[in-house]
Amino acid sequence: MPIYEFRCSDCQQQFETLVRNSSESVSCKQCGSLNLKKLISAHSITSGSLETACGTAPCSPAPVCGSGGCCPAFE
Repeated sequence: MPIYEFRCSDCQQQFETLVRNSSESVSCKQCGSLNLKKLISAHSITSGSLETACGTAPCSPAPVCGSGGCCPAFE
């Protein structure tokens, strides 16, 4: 049961939640909207070390920005 990070497209609230299965509906904890964007977090894509986001050079230092969603390439 992974924990995913989301940002609400309606109120911009960012939050983490436990998702038990892929068909489970997730709503914003602040406004209840279903208009969410799943963010990419360094901890959800890495199996490497704590020093870099992916564990090997030339990756950027971890955490990438602290929120997992600041890189324009991922938005």
